[in-house]
Amino acid sequence: MENGSPLFWLAFVTFGIVFVVLIYQRVRVHRAKQTGERSTFTDTHGGEPRAQVGIGETQKKAEANPAATPS
Repeated sequence: MENGSPLFWLAFVTFGIVFVVLIYQRVRVHRAKQTGERSTFTDTHGGEPRAQVGIGETQKKAEANPAATPS
């Protein structure tokens, strides 16, 4: 075993942990967006959610002609 191999393992394990945490947080955000769930902090300190503005051109076209959207 070389002297540098524990350092490489530490780097790989660190990247692995960061990747797992990244995926976990992304899944939480996706789930919250799907259910409309708000955080406890936002529920106690925030007002109503703001209306979504700035809909893109593609979304406007899809809403105007729902039959043309691919399934």
